[in-house]
Amino acid sequence: MARVTLDSIRKRYDETTAVDDVSLTVADGEIVGVLGPSGCGKTTTLRTVAGFETPTSGTVAFDDRDVTHAPPENRNVGLVFQEYALFDNMTVRENVAFGPKMRGIGKAERNERAMELLDMLGIGGMADRDPTTLSGGQQQRVGLARALAIEPAILCLDEPMTGLDARLKSRLRDEVGELLSDLDVTGLYVTHDQEEAMLMCDRIAVMNDGRVEQIGTPREIYDSPATDFVSEFVTLDAPELPFVRW
Repeated sequence: MARVTLDSIRKRYDETTAVDDVSLTVADGEIVGVLGPSGCGKTTTLRTVAGFETPTSGTVAFDDRDVTHAPPENRNVGLVFQEYALFDNMTVRENVAFGPKMRGIGKAERNERAMELLDMLGIGGMADRDPTTLSGGQQQRVGLARALAIEPAILCLDEPMTGLDARLKSRLRDEVGELLSDLDVTGLYVTHDQEEAMLMCDRIAVMNDGRVEQIGTPREIYDSPATDFVSEFVTLDAPELPFVRW
């Protein structure tokens, strides 16, 4: 695990400012949600943490190490995307073991690690399956297991539940939220889904037009919106929701 610090991050593409003076700290073992509408800069922020984007200005640090210009392979970041991006020429187990293999971990150890994660996520019995034969929810679990297999310092999740049906999304939201808590992993969780952010994250950064409008716990965001945008965007009308991280 590691502490993540974004200090005055700005990212410009020609005349367009995608991220504008964002400062944010994710503590060791904390899950911070980045919540906002499409085009608000949340995915660019995550890609900057992961190393796929270099900020125009500002710094990114993991603990006390400046990684602003470090390539993704030197950051030890686990990634979970909404597209899953599994290798269809490998079995489920081989997909999960691929990261450790690239890091020189021996076959027995990496396969053991893969099976432990697959069992933890309830899909150990599918280890020898072709990932294209799995449902969307099962593929999402494989993607999460693959991200965790490298024992990342930071776990970055970019809209990982998009495209799942409502019932499966609800179940996985609870299960993955509990798993992240049990693993005590440091995570950045990008989503446009308010309920998802409220249920799964310790704190939430609400973004709009490339800027952070408010950072706070789900309760603070829900009860005390700091700006008109946050008040209008966070429209959940369900105070009875089991906000497990509140």
